[in-house]
Amino acid sequence: MTTKKENRCFTIMIVPHSEEATFSIRLPFYFVQVVVVLLMIGVAGLSVLGYAYLMAAAEAREARALRQLNRNQQEEIDSLAIETERMIEHIQEVDELIEVIVEELEMAPGAERFFDNQPVRNPSNSESNNVNNFNPQNPAYFIPFIEDQTYNSRSSSGDVLDRTTGNIEFLKTVIPEHSDTLDALGEYTNLIRATPSLWPARGRISSGYGMRAVPYGEGYQFHRGVDIVGSHGSPIRVTANGKVVFSGYRGDYGNLLIVDHFNGYETYYAHLSGFAVNAGDIVEKGQIIGYMGRTGRTTGTHLHYEVRYEGATVNPRNYLHR
Repeated sequence: MTTKKENRCFTIMIVPHSEEATFSIRLPFYFVQVVVVLLMIGVAGLSVLGYAYLMAAAEAREARALRQLNRNQQEEIDSLAIETERMIEHIQEVDELIEVIVEELEMAPGAERFFDNQPVRNPSNSESNNVNNFNPQNPAYFIPFIEDQTYNSRSSSGDVLDRTTGNIEFLKTVIPEHSDTLDALGEYTNLIRATPSLWPARGRISSGYGMRAVPYGEGYQFHRGVDIVGSHGSPIRVTANGKVVFSGYRGDYGNLLIVDHFNGYETYYAHLSGFAVNAGDIVEKGQIIGYMGRTGRTTGTHLHYEVRYEGATVNPRNYLHR
């Protein structure tokens, strides 16, 4: 005997618009329940699939963005690698230039006063790389950083990022060293530029440095400079960088200019017909400072030129270079 619950059912009646007979469909209750459950499962499955699709699409977009970011970063790394290698090549060029400059400075007039036979200082010693330890008496100080330095070139093995990191570390070390070297080299160059080395006037030497017969009397005297004969009013040029400390008339010297070069040197320019600078002026090597004349005690138009070091006269011929 069936129960009342088991006899429960749904009836679907179909009534056509025509005069045809109606008909109905009876569905058991449990069948409807099964259909509803299946529909719910289907909806849930579609929801899960939709969510999974949305997540996958989001991950795909994120992956594309990450790939693009990686490409951009790789391009930046490659660019940085090339730039660091160019900087290192530039530093090598600077090293070569420093060597050339040092060689030229070693040949510069008057440079021997700053040179000695001290050995080359070890570039790996941080003390030797300090500009505060600048030693103008050792030009080898400026041949510093080439031999013992290495860097990762493009041809070296390893990842680009590793090579770039190594190059950056190298640059962090070498750039301050080169900066100190160039600063010291500039200071040394200034010392050389402040050392007399030019002919102060066009002409010939009529009287040299040392003992000579008195030109306007009898006997002998010590001549403290050289006399350069030239035309009246021809330009007189300062032979090194410095400062004019005297400009005026002084006894036998006549019109006299004295230039202090701040490194122990002074130069005297006597018998001038006129001045182009005044006391207190800063002058640069080769600058016109006066004009040849015959003022003071002299036998004719010429320039009396003296070089003094630490207050004592020295032979100007050692400092005359065309």
